[in-house]
Amino acid sequence: MASKFGADPADASKLIQHAYDVGLTVEGISFHVGSQCTNFDNYTEALAITSEIFNDAHKKGYKLNIIDIGGGFPVPYDPQVPDFKKLADILNSEFNRLFPKDIEILAEPGRFIVATAATLVSEIIGKARRDGKVFYHINDGVYHTFSGVVYDHWIPNFHSFRNGYQEICAVVGPTCDSFDKITLGVALPSDLEVGDYLYTENIGAYSTASSTKFNGFDGAKIIHI
Repeated sequence: MASKFGADPADASKLIQHAYDVGLTVEGISFHVGSQCTNFDNYTEALAITSEIFNDAHKKGYKLNIIDIGGGFPVPYDPQVPDFKKLADILNSEFNRLFPKDIEILAEPGRFIVATAATLVSEIIGKARRDGKVFYHINDGVYHTFSGVVYDHWIPNFHSFRNGYQEICAVVGPTCDSFDKITLGVALPSDLEVGDYLYTENIGAYSTASSTKFNGFDGAKIIHI
């Protein structure tokens, strides 16, 4: 995220001092290691840097009270994602080691909270075989619930409600834009027909939040269970 946000650690102390010079109060320091971060060393490195800035500010008489560690906590999209408990243990250990007991720790675990909270059910509205590959056209796409494919580098998953001989298929959206391709390589039964349904797990984050009404299509209906 450094291409758009934040300051170099070397500049942080000067920024804190300048803020106080112009009459502002700096409450704390924040960082963000990037969303869906599976390299926990990123957190330990960021906390070490933050601790140096924090302690330098205190030596100069600036009382900082907050450390915001951002988000990025990994969602178990697949079995290779490391367990969050391991990260929690690392974070708590570093908090105790590096910072005073009376500071406030903030976090922004949006994705981690909502990603696994939703499953999408989509309907097959068209089917074609192009260059030997089955294309399933569904009533959702990258301009709607699958917007995370574009904005979040999300790898979509599809499952069928019934079994059958599987092939590598493509699943594409309903709009007239050829960009509206959700995936060109997913294993699905090749004998599904118009009116059959697919489901997609763990689609709670970066989906409806960035959905549009492109081509006049409304987004998916949300049903709370």
